[in-house]
Amino acid sequence: MEKQDLTDKQLIDRYLAEDDEAFEILYSRYKKAIYSYLNKLIPGQTTLVDDLFQQAWMKVIKNLPKYRDNQTFLAWVIRIARNLSIDYFRKESRKQAMSLDGIEADVPDFALPSKGVEAGELGSAIQKAVNTLPADQKEVFVLRQENIPFKEIAVIQETTLNTTLGRMHYAVNKLRGLLKEWA
Repeated sequence: MEKQDLTDKQLIDRYLAEDDEAFEILYSRYKKAIYSYLNKLIPGQTTLVDDLFQQAWMKVIKNLPKYRDNQTFLAWVIRIARNLSIDYFRKESRKQAMSLDGIEADVPDFALPSKGVEAGELGSAIQKAVNTLPADQKEVFVLRQENIPFKEIAVIQETTLNTTLGRMHYAVNKLRGLLKEWA
């Protein structure tokens, strides 16, 4: 069996046994999905996305011995990236709030994933509609566009499966209402 065919857990075990090539395979499997997630989470801020992407992978390396195979590796890494993003914006919000004498800072919204959406008016309408969703509903929507299962989204958002399903339900219903002219 070639290394490319090994499971994530097998690659992690090999990396922990000092096989650096095993980590390179893991990284190449998931770098695009993680970067894409961060880019959608923080649109238009490439430098920040690059920094958080790098920090996420550094944290992954540091915490690999703690990884448990009770969720997919992708969901685990996305949760790390998400938490780093939240931490960053909390710090920035505090800094900006202090410098503006109590005025709260704006935190960027999540962006609409462009995967599978044709350019043009429909894509623009969908993007505008998604941007009206509450942040937790937008995040569920974005993660589902990345094919992350609802169970793992619940783990990422640190909530129950029913809450996650409810968020998606409300998001879809609101989007249907906002986009009914396109039906």
